[in-house]
Amino acid sequence: MATKKLEIPEWTGSALTLAAFLNYSLSVLRALAKQGFNNLALTTIGPELQAEVNRLAEFINQPRAFDETPEITKADTKRDSLWKALWYAWHYVMQLDPTDALYQAALQLRPTMTAYKGVYRHELTKETMELEGLRRDLGTEANAAALETLGLDRIAAGIFAANAIVANVTSEREQTRGQRIAQKGDDTTSALRKQIAVTLTDAIRQVNALDRIQSSAATTQAIQDVCGIIEHYKLVAAQPASKQGDGSTVATAVTPVDNVEGD
Repeated sequence: MATKKLEIPEWTGSALTLAAFLNYSLSVLRALAKQGFNNLALTTIGPELQAEVNRLAEFINQPRAFDETPEITKADTKRDSLWKALWYAWHYVMQLDPTDALYQAALQLRPTMTAYKGVYRHELTKETMELEGLRRDLGTEANAAALETLGLDRIAAGIFAANAIVANVTSEREQTRGQRIAQKGDDTTSALRKQIAVTLTDAIRQVNALDRIQSSAATTQAIQDVCGIIEHYKLVAAQPASKQGDGSTVATAVTPVDNVEGD
């Protein structure tokens, strides 16, 4: 049975989602590695392709959305609940007789309390900054005394303690994200995909050239494997995007080619 030749494909996987493209690249990389890069005269292209695939995998696995950690969510919920408790307690006192001493304390707080009425509905980081402003405004001598008179000073302290947790954890998260971005340098997913496509094409040229010069069982098997991979991912590209995945299921570690063993 004649071996199907591995032609240089015009198809570069551009129709694939990011995760599917990474898996396609990995599959070709593994198919070549199983036969041994030395045998396929790919001693330079193999490590180069491995490095490019590793960088793309790092992009996919880095957090790209502001997913909140359980710690942030818990502290955010706590500060919102405490703010509502503070608001309703203050609002209740405002219904008392104006001659009541507690009413006078609540009246002192009215400008500040009404200014921050809907703070708990705001975006996470915006709320954090606004609650810092609330801490400053309630910290004046007159307002602090009014809070103490109403017995609401501990509730206010709880709001600001929870807000400090949100601020600290958010800051740590953003610093980590900034470091990851800095480590990527000028890389972008689009540029990496294009570079990987070029490197894959170079690898295919090397296999074809070696097969013409000195055909062997290794090159024959590599040609058959890569042809099958290309056909498979052409079918994947033709499927709805939801069938390909969005990158969330991609493994966080890419096995180096020198650790890939044949079946």
